[in-house]
Amino acid sequence: MTVLDELRSVLPGDGESTPEDTWDILRERVTVLSSRAWEGRNEWPAIQAWLRNFDGRSGLDERVERLHALFLLSQFLYIGSIETRVLLQAIYRDLFMIPLVQEIRNQLGGSRDEALVRRKVSEALVRTRFLGVGNPSESGVHLLYYFRQENGLSKKLFLDSAAVFANQILPDGSPRRTLAQPTVDRYVFVDDVCGSGKTAVDYSKNILADILSLKPKAKLYYLSMFASADGLRNVRENTKFGTNCGAVFELDESYRCLTEHSRIMHAAPPHIDGASLRQMALWYGKMLLPRHPAGYDDSQLLLGFHHNTPDNTLPIVWAEGTSAQAWTPAFRRYPKF
Repeated sequence: MTVLDELRSVLPGDGESTPEDTWDILRERVTVLSSRAWEGRNEWPAIQAWLRNFDGRSGLDERVERLHALFLLSQFLYIGSIETRVLLQAIYRDLFMIPLVQEIRNQLGGSRDEALVRRKVSEALVRTRFLGVGNPSESGVHLLYYFRQENGLSKKLFLDSAAVFANQILPDGSPRRTLAQPTVDRYVFVDDVCGSGKTAVDYSKNILADILSLKPKAKLYYLSMFASADGLRNVRENTKFGTNCGAVFELDESYRCLTEHSRIMHAAPPHIDGASLRQMALWYGKMLLPRHPAGYDDSQLLLGFHHNTPDNTLPIVWAEGTSAQAWTPAFRRYPKF
């Protein structure tokens, strides 16, 4: 039996039901998810610890709060280590290699000479470098290790952003900034998730401008596993990447879990109410993260990875307590500071 078969077996049925019936359905669902999709994270005792955060402070009965919190958790999209590796293969194959082959064939006048196209693609790859978004401690860079493994690439094709440039000493003793590898003409930046796009915009401002100042015809790419439609638009319109941006999965408005048109409400079991869901999530979200109660830039995502949970996800899922405010996370986030 697959995980989908198991989940179907705990979907709501027809006829009369009580809140307790819905609770049992959701408890069984998250139990299946924990054992089959969440890599063993959040077994029932851990989920109970998280549910105890919800104690009626939003103005709803605590039983209503916990029922709606459990429903949100049952809709959490967790990307495990296996899924991450498959997505990194898709970035390379679908977002980079296929367009590169098409580009080479166009340059060759639509040539069908397979050997010629392969040789030109190999030559282009030699002049390509893959980089992560952020500094070496952040998730974009962390992913490059698996990206290289899954796609069978040489480590020579990877760069840390600091290694893009070099200082050349001129005859008069003055330094001049240059590209460390001047033959490289294609820079591909890999990321896990593009929520608002702000991280990619902020990170790329200086490095992309510096690359283009030294090599105006360099080609720059931003490729992500997941991206919101608004986030990709932000990166396309406000960086030098331009139209060379893409994601394996583009998340439309329906992935914003607290909106009236949220996709999760289409599958909501009895006794789950959209207004109550928003009231509960936003009240506690504001308590935990006053400026972004529904996730950074109101992203309203329910998304997490094996290596981290993005701040675009509802803070009630990932926030940790402080000395002033206790809170147990369901899927912990490791902040960048």
